[in-house]
Amino acid sequence: MSSTNDRGPMVGALLRLANQTMTEQLVRWLETSGFSDLQPAHSAVFQPLWDVPEGARLTSLARQSRITKQSMSALVDHLEKHGYVERVADPDDARASLVRLTARGRAYAKAIRQFARECEADMARRVGARRIEDLRATLELLRESWLAG
Repeated sequence: MSSTNDRGPMVGALLRLANQTMTEQLVRWLETSGFSDLQPAHSAVFQPLWDVPEGARLTSLARQSRITKQSMSALVDHLEKHGYVERVADPDDARASLVRLTARGRAYAKAIRQFARECEADMARRVGARRIEDLRATLELLRESWLAG
């Protein structure tokens, strides 16, 4: 897929710009949501934990979020201090611990998913629901192909 006109942002830049806009909306929502002790960076913890209620090791969270173990540790420390996550013994390895959401963490995760649904509804109003459905399907296909290698 080539173009003779090499002007305007490429797909990666468009994704980055869309992400920046959504992050700005998230920051505004956090300030008024009752979760003002959180930052967008904390999504690196919540996103992977949403699908594993039993918890995950810090190293796994860091790998899934593509950040260093040290960065993930700092995020988890903040969330633990504010009651969003807890560290519990790993039943498969007594030397390790798992990070899992607390009741407060699950409440935030549900609230942020509702916020995300509202953002997606806004996008659908702007460009049409079918386009957003197609975008989601395309991004999921790309994600799956990248994961497959």
